[in-house]
This record gives sequence, C-alpha cells and structure tokens, in this order.
Amino acid sequence: MPLPTPYVQAAPGCLAGGNSWEHPTEWLLRGHGWRDASTIDYHTLLASPDGSLHVGLDRQGAWTWSLHATDPAGRHWTATLGAHLPVEYVTALVETMLRPGTRHRPDILSPLSAAGWTTDADPDATAAVSPDWLVRFAQENVAGPSPHAWHAACTVDGYTWWTAAFTAHTPPRLVAASTRSLAGPDPLPRMAIGIPMYRCGPHTRRTQTAFGWDDEQALHEARIAEARRHRLSSAPASRLPPSTVRPTPARVR
Repeated sequence: MPLPTPYVQAAPGCLAGGNSWEHPTEWLLRGHGWRDASTIDYHTLLASPDGSLHVGLDRQGAWTWSLHATDPAGRHWTATLGAHLPVEYVTALVETMLRPGTRHRPDILSPLSAAGWTTDADPDATAAVSPDWLVRFAQENVAGPSPHAWHAACTVDGYTWWTAAFTAHTPPRLVAASTRSLAGPDPLPRMAIGIPMYRCGPHTRRTQTAFGWDDEQALHEARIAEARRHRLSSAPASRLPPSTVRPTPARVR
C-alpha cells in the first residue's frame, strides 16, 4: 500500500498556491446547480441557473479565473484572478457573488489595515502593502464619476506569482471579500510537494499536519452537500426540476 502524500499547513496563504481548480467548479455544478457552458477544450465556463452570473477558467498558458456579470444598471463587470491565487480565495469571491447585495458599502482596505498592512504613498493610487512587502492591493486614482478599478499583485524577488484585477463597477463587496481573504492569518493545507513555490522559501512557513487527502476530499464533499441542501430547501416544491431530486455530477471540461 502506498504511503499517503504528506500535507503541510502553508502560510502566508498568498504563497500557498492555487490547489485543485475542480473544488470551486464542482461546488458550483453539483452544489449550486450551475451548468457547464464550456464550448472549447481547456476553457471551463460555468453559468448560474438563471444565466446572470458566470465563472470561467482559462486552462491554457498562465491559467486565469474570471468572474463576470451585469449589474442591475446594465453595467458589465469582470474580476480576473491568477491561478496561483488560492482556490479558497476564489471561492470566497464566488460565495459573495452568489449572495444578494446590500446598500452597505464596505471599506475595502480596512481588513488589510487591521492585519498590519501599511499605506503605500503613491500619488496615482490608494494602496496597501502587506507587512512582508510581497502583496500590493491598490485602487487607481483617476478623475471622473465612475468607480475606479482595483488591482493586486503578489511579487517575490521580481517574479509575479499572481495578480487580481477588478474592473470599474465590480461590486465593492466582492473586492472586500478579496481583501478579507488576504488579511486572514490562517494557513492553508497543501500537499507538501511543491511547497514552497520557487523563490518563496524564505517567505513561506510550513508546519506538519495530520490533515491529508482524505480529509480534504471529505471537506469538499461536505461543502457540496451543504450547498445542495440549501438550494433544495430554498426552492418552491412545485417548481423543483427532476434533476434536483437525484442530482448527478456534471462533467467539467
């Protein structure tokens, strides 16, 4: 019997790597009832049941996630996320995307300030920089009535591991979900192989853990089951489609 693959708890989370891209896609397909709208190989595109929300993953070249929708005023927005951004952070954005909006406008940089990030004195942007100076999260200072775009980058020794970009009109609550994830102090479980990522050794902390592949899959399946239970309990009984009675996993390209 082969030995189980060792896992570690990796911190900071921004350097833990992306992990399995199928976790958020299966969670949406099997848990939330999204449909696979992919049309070409190596490009996954998922659509919400009403077709108003989309999550894509371009699995060629640099690999990038994209979240996009149109707001109630008819303005299109997109969030583009690098594949080395942890899938836990991507899922946090998608979870926020699924929830109805409120009138409350969050202070986007406040989670970072509370976590010890510092303000970057840049006349062209309102920015915060992580205590280790690896991540910069900024909003462009551009004159005009439209909301300004936000962007972030994680750079180690001149190499950019991931970027995140939010176009104008991206709901502020989604951008705030990203800063909350980055500000979180908790390490992320990862297979020990490949951690730390290249050049990141001096900046990455690893601790042994009893957590393993079976535990990761169990948590993944539990999240899917919880999402499915919530979806079925929220749907009017008379309108439940047959597929919600006996759900089957959808194939992701």
